Parts: sequence; structure tokens; C-alpha cells
Amino acid sequence: MPRVSIPADYTLIVEGDAAFRVLNGEVVTFGATLESGKEYKVDPFRAIPLYALRDSEVEVESGKFSYVKGNTVPQSWEAAAERIGSLGARRVMVVGGVDSGKTSFVTFLANRLSQAGERVGIVDADLGQKSIGPPATIGLGVVASPLVSLGEAEFVDGFFVGSVTPSGLLHRHVVGVRLMVEVAETRMGVRRVVVDTTGWVSEQGGRELKLFKAMALEPDVVVVVSRGDECLHIVNTLGRLFEVVQVEAPKAVRLRGRIDRREYRKVMYRKFFEGAKEYEYDFSKGVLYSTVFTGSELPEDERRRVEELLGVRVVYAEKSGDHVAFFTERSVDEQAASLLKAIYGSRQVKLLTGFEFLHTLVGIRNREKYLKGVGIVTGVYPQRKALRVLSTAAPSGDETLMLGLVKVNPVSFEEEAILEG
Repeated sequence: MPRVSIPADYTLIVEGDAAFRVLNGEVVTFGATLESGKEYKVDPFRAIPLYALRDSEVEVESGKFSYVKGNTVPQSWEAAAERIGSLGARRVMVVGGVDSGKTSFVTFLANRLSQAGERVGIVDADLGQKSIGPPATIGLGVVASPLVSLGEAEFVDGFFVGSVTPSGLLHRHVVGVRLMVEVAETRMGVRRVVVDTTGWVSEQGGRELKLFKAMALEPDVVVVVSRGDECLHIVNTLGRLFEVVQVEAPKAVRLRGRIDRREYRKVMYRKFFEGAKEYEYDFSKGVLYSTVFTGSELPEDERRRVEELLGVRVVYAEKSGDHVAFFTERSVDEQAASLLKAIYGSRQVKLLTGFEFLHTLVGIRNREKYLKGVGIVTGVYPQRKALRVLSTAAPSGDETLMLGLVKVNPVSFEEEAILEG
């Protein structure tokens, strides 16, 4: 590892994928003093600021690094942490725009609270840029000692939303955050919970998400991390309902474009599918939460009549009070589909081959955990009412699967599509 000097009152920003070790001096990151000789990791597409309280020296392996004069952590962060402590705030919600430094502030606050002997629950609600848990989920972690990255928090549970953005799924997102806060407080027994939110703070959807999430959580303090007045509308709205503390964005924030964000998610998918195996689930036993695969199978004579109408073999068909689904050997032309829809009237009619579900990300929960794991659909077998799923979570008989809106290649872990909710 190359040896790098950090003069007193300078910050060395290390960008991942990298590793570093403090050789001598006194170095802090997000309020935590780093141990000499211990190796620390910096995840790909992430950056960690190393502030030298006195002349120091570190070893850095891989990655990139740069210097900034002074401490990148604003003084307002210290004041906010003291305010939160003095209020005895049990629930803290952190709000800010994209690349505003929200997660850095959450890390700083978790360090300050854990240094005071607290176990802190962290709810990572940023679906697309996860620190805790896989993408498309809300992750719950517990912090008992200072850390350099939220990714070091113990991952204890999660909630599957099924998309890398809350747009179109606000209900799942708000419910998931509320449930994870309750798990932290009741099951994990933590006194303080900090919620790291998404960077969606503009437009009607972003405004409503922040307002109704706050109303569902009833936080003791809302911390707004912003540059200038970019979150003024949030402050004005939430400030009438909750205690709001405003802090500055840090001096140096690694700005990430859409490609970087997508590549980072690929890294996280790969991490959470390491060692995964394929398992088969029988959807006739009600293991799947979805519109299809949840109805009763159509009688044989009705299925054959539909085959004659469509001119193609129907391998499986089902109906419920609100839908009818037909799985055919090949795609059906739109004219035949329209006729079928007219016959079944008000019910939603779906004509499928099974291919539509391949590579769909799924969430797996059981009676013990809201998120036992995530999976990718690798096979659909309507005739025998089965799904094949790649996952690290082996079936135990009490699972429920929820289909997401993201398609992920099970070999490369590239996102293939993000569907509309």
C-alpha cells in the first residue's frame, strides 16, 4: 500500500473500491476516531473522508484520493447531534436531496450516539443506493459502536418494496419504513432509531412521500440536510408539524450519475446473491403475492373453449374475483385478446406465456422476518404450477414471495428493466 501523509487540519478523501490503514497520527471520519493498524474498506462508488487532527500518515490500496483543506463535516452537524441528544429524541428522520450527504450525516449521528453507549437502529429507506440490505428494499441495521460506513451496520431485517424508486409504490415504502422502525424498537430493543430517506424531495410525489412518511413515523426530530434553499418547501411543511433541525451539506460530496448508481446496485446485487442456489416454489399453495398465480384453476372444458377461440394451446388458466389469466404456448394477437376481454367483462384479463416473469426480482418473507432474502425468477412452469427462484434463502415451508418491478440478470446482475408500478 502507498503511504500518504495528511497534514493537520486537512481531509484526505478516499474513493472506493479501496482499502486504507492508519499508520500514525490521529484521524477521524464521521466523528469516529480510527484505530491505528486496522484495515478499513471503502466500497465501490463510495467515498470516506479522513480528517487529520494532527499530522498523520495512512496506507491506501487502490481507489483514488484527494485533499480538502479543513474538516468536510460541518459544525452544524455537531450542533444537531447535541440537539438530538438534549431532546432525548427516540425517532429521527433525515431528509435531503440527491447527493446531499444524508447518509454521511446518518453515519455521523450513529457514531455520536454509539459513542455515548447507545445501540442505534438505522432504517435505510433509500431503495436505489443501499447501505444496509439489497437494492429495492428498506433495510434495518443496528449500530453498537462507531463505524466508517453504514454498510458495516449489522443487517437484521428488511422490507421488500420491489423497485429502486418509491415512485408508484409510495404505499409500500411508507408501510415498510414504519414496520422497520417498529421492529427496531420492539424486536431489537433499541432506544433510538434514525431513518435515512430517499433523495426524492421535489415534485408532487417527492413532497407527498416526505410528508406522509413523517406522519406515519411521528419523528421527534426531522433533520434536513441541504444546500441553500433546495429543501425549503420541506422545511416549511414539516416545520409546522415536527421539530426540524437544518444542517449544511458537507464540503465535499461525491456526485454520482445514473451510470454510477446503476453500477453500484450491480455490486450490491452481486453481494446479496453470493452463494445463491435455485429453488422451486409451488404457487398453487399460495406462496406468491401477485395478481396472477393466486386464483383458482379454470375447469378443463372452459380452458379448451378458450383454446379454440384463441387458436393456441392454453397450458394453464386461472380466475379470481378480479382477474382471469391464461398462459399460452405462444403470444396471442391483439384481436383475439380483445375478444376474450369482452367475454370476461369486468375482470382484468391477462394473456401470458410465462416469459414475462423471467429475471423478476422477488422478496421472500416468512413468519419470523419481513425479509428472509431476495430472489430472481429463473424459471416459470405454469403446467406444474411452479416457479424456480435463485436465492440465498433456502425454503422452509412458510415463505411468501412478492414480485418486484425490477428485472435483474441472474448471471451478470445487470438491471435489465424497471417496470412501472
